Amino acid sequence: MDPNQAEKDGAVRRPVCKRLRTKMYYVMGRDHVDLQEASPSGQYWCATTGTVLGPDDVYCSPSVCRPSRACFDPD
Repeated sequence: MDPNQAEKDGAVRRPVCKRLRTKMYYVMGRDHVDLQEASPSGQYWCATTGTVLGPDDVYCSPSVCRPSRACFDPD
């Protein structure tokens, strides 16, 4: 999926924490990875902790790494 497709379709892009990581982030680069929705086969982790838990001890994923978390780091 084209990461800019949602913008082209007029959908609202929700902010995702810049510390959220997935393998494809390193394979394709941040600009080519769509972190708006979780991939069923994706594995996510926090760049701050280096684990699947963020600094607040909550699991990392595109659906929860949002501004409502205290550890959220905007882009």
